[in-house]
Amino acid sequence: MTIPLTVALLTYNRPHYLRLALRAIIEQTYTDFELLVMDNGSTDDTPEVVLGFKDDRLRYVRNAPGHPASFNGTSAVLIARGKRLLITHDDDIMEPDMLQRQMSMFERQPELAAIWTNQSTIDENGQRLLEHLAPPGPDRIYARGEYIARAAEERHWHPPSSLIFTPGLLSLATLHKGYRGLPLGNGKRPLVEGSGDYIIPAKMNLKAPVAFLNAPLLRYRQHGGQETNHADLTGAVLHGYVSLRRFVVRTSYKQQYTPVYDALIARYKAQKQVTEIPGATTSTAAIRRFQQMFAQGSKDLAANPRAGFQLLPLAILLDQIAKQGANDQLERLLLSMPTPDETLQTSIHRLHRWASHRCEGRNLFQKFAPGSQVVILGSVLLSALLVHEARQAGVNIACCLDSSVTRQGRDWLGVQIVEPAWLADNHKPLDAIVLSSERDHEDELIHMLRRHDAVTPIVSWKQLVEQL
Repeated sequence: MTIPLTVALLTYNRPHYLRLALRAIIEQTYTDFELLVMDNGSTDDTPEVVLGFKDDRLRYVRNAPGHPASFNGTSAVLIARGKRLLITHDDDIMEPDMLQRQMSMFERQPELAAIWTNQSTIDENGQRLLEHLAPPGPDRIYARGEYIARAAEERHWHPPSSLIFTPGLLSLATLHKGYRGLPLGNGKRPLVEGSGDYIIPAKMNLKAPVAFLNAPLLRYRQHGGQETNHADLTGAVLHGYVSLRRFVVRTSYKQQYTPVYDALIARYKAQKQVTEIPGATTSTAAIRRFQQMFAQGSKDLAANPRAGFQLLPLAILLDQIAKQGANDQLERLLLSMPTPDETLQTSIHRLHRWASHRCEGRNLFQKFAPGSQVVILGSVLLSALLVHEARQAGVNIACCLDSSVTRQGRDWLGVQIVEPAWLADNHKPLDAIVLSSERDHEDELIHMLRRHDAVTPIVSWKQLVEQL
């Protein structure tokens, strides 16, 4: 008898969250599935928690300790018996009808290779922080190749814990090599931790249509112990875009969207480089590399002027740090692209306006008194733009806050990167905390910061742009 669906729940040393996630899966209104609990070598009472659930659908698989999370996921793909597969995580919670709504859509449209959903965000205690990740709107069905092309602008990246896909469309040989940690050949690398969020639905879309349900059917939990706080997210995003560019040239959207991915790759290469600069001064050699990245990313803008939107952060950075010609370059970029429309994220609209302000000689921090003390939340490319912008206005950056343990403790652009809890121990007055995130989740970030600092004014970079 064919099993229509396998739900694989990945877990490691989080029994308190695991109970909630398991209960939500077992109590789904859709019931015809195999349930795998993939334990990546937990050293606590995880086995007791799992075996405490009495359900004939459940299989408990325990790996030896020491493997990365991607190994656990690959193991699930290799042993799942279902026609379709959902790989979910122990800290996230499904809404009761998530599987029902996805599997009903597969029944209506069996040609679909993957379906994922919108998500809400909760904190470590289950309090809702964000009602939806993607803006409310209609469900989307992407024709073959269309998701790969449009994903860069629409950003309907799937929450990993809600993606139901067709594992039979994946290369078995590649899976076995990844499972054994072997090189993939043909210049390809094994998945960077986190990059599968981009690559798996794209691989599905190379062969068949895929769909996005806009209802927030998954509660995504943010907490200090999640893997994203221990991963190189810039590397994962860059690897994802490099892979998507390789995919898009195999679709009918090649001519229009290859320039978009060239621009995105240039932008994230710049982000990776800027995160590695320890001092306040950017070397001439580094500036030259940024200029080469911009040239590479902008070489085919005539084929699709909208690709220029993705280069705005890099163009602003060059305007801030290069000594000659960068402002003219920024003006030319603005003139080459259309006005941002409603299909683009808020961050693109604000970056476009920020670039215009730079061309007019304005500074985001010009309303701050010289010598003001500011903290920036974040330590990647947008944060770097804010550091340079503040210094040009005579504003002092006390530090940068970052939840990623891979970033904490570094000297970066001449300032120290510290954990957000630094705010609770700081006894010197601050004039503002500036949010550098490109996503529209300011309320979520403010909620996190207010646990450490109840009084310092908090403002996002988008607000600074609007206030000029």
